[in-house]
Amino acid sequence: MSTREDKRPEAGLRRKAVALTSVLLLIALLVGSMFGDRGILHLITQRQRAEALREEIESLREENLRLYARIHELRTDPRAVERLAREELGLARPGETVFLLHEGRETP
Repeated sequence: MSTREDKRPEAGLRRKAVALTSVLLLIALLVGSMFGDRGILHLITQRQRAEALREEIESLREENLRLYARIHELRTDPRAVERLAREELGLARPGETVFLLHEGRETP
């Protein structure tokens, strides 16, 4: 009978060691799946980054379309070129007078 009693405490310790090892492995797997390089938090961050990049791409496409339209207008419409020269460069036709109004602080 003494051999059975000796084996029982060993078996109990082995079960506890297996249970503890299993719990530690489970915790390690959970931590790895949450915080690892391919974890859930990393995946969420990458999805948010991808969405922000999609929005930026769409914004840039819209700006490109607007600029292509402006380029086409400047290449085909002489009035657009004249308007640009007047507004951006302050140019005028011979005999015209240009008045420049500067916005500034109001003085009391």
